Amino acid sequence: MTPVASRRLLVGAAALLCAIAGGLIAVGVAGGSDAGPPASLRRTPAPAETAAPSSAAPTTDPIANAVIAASAPLRLRVPAISLDGAVTEYTQQMIDDRDGFDPPDLSTISWDTTIAGGLAGTDSANTVYLYGHSWVDAAVFNGLKEMKAGDLAAVDTANGTLCYQAQKTLTLDKAEYKSNDELTNAIPNRLVLVSCYRPVGYDPNSATVKNIVVVLQLDQNATNAGC
Repeated sequence: MTPVASRRLLVGAAALLCAIAGGLIAVGVAGGSDAGPPASLRRTPAPAETAAPSSAAPTTDPIANAVIAASAPLRLRVPAISLDGAVTEYTQQMIDDRDGFDPPDLSTISWDTTIAGGLAGTDSANTVYLYGHSWVDAAVFNGLKEMKAGDLAAVDTANGTLCYQAQKTLTLDKAEYKSNDELTNAIPNRLVLVSCYRPVGYDPNSATVKNIVVVLQLDQNATNAGC
């Protein structure tokens, strides 16, 4: 599916940071406190229906060309890196309380609920952003650096399962993250996975200076066997 860029709001400069001690993900606004997602990610998508998350049990069989109404991501599976984990909501209140994006433990995958239209579905109006820890010990997003273009990721929702294909993996200086249009534009049917970049042999006592970002796009032709 060809991504359609929507306009984005640049309220101010922002940076994605990781704490030294725990591989934590925090998001702050330059010149202020770490009190929310990057201003460049507070975007306004093209008008679209954004269905409220459903409480129904997720369906785990993607069907090629099926229409799956946009809803909350509940689980992320990436077979190429043996990743399979539940997705939990990360709210504005949590951002305020924790001074940014700071998943509660190394195994948690956090979904940014503050992005308008950032739901998973074939009618999604924006990008789904998922954050997770990388660390010198086992952590949920340690494998991101191993992902390659073409790798598939399944996102389970209450309305069905979406299959995304990796387009590229980026390793960016933290200052570059905030100004990269490819990441901050509102693009329907896209999935972005974000973590700190910790290469093999990384000194845990040193601050991380880079982010690793995997950009994926919905593949509506995928079937259960393919995803």
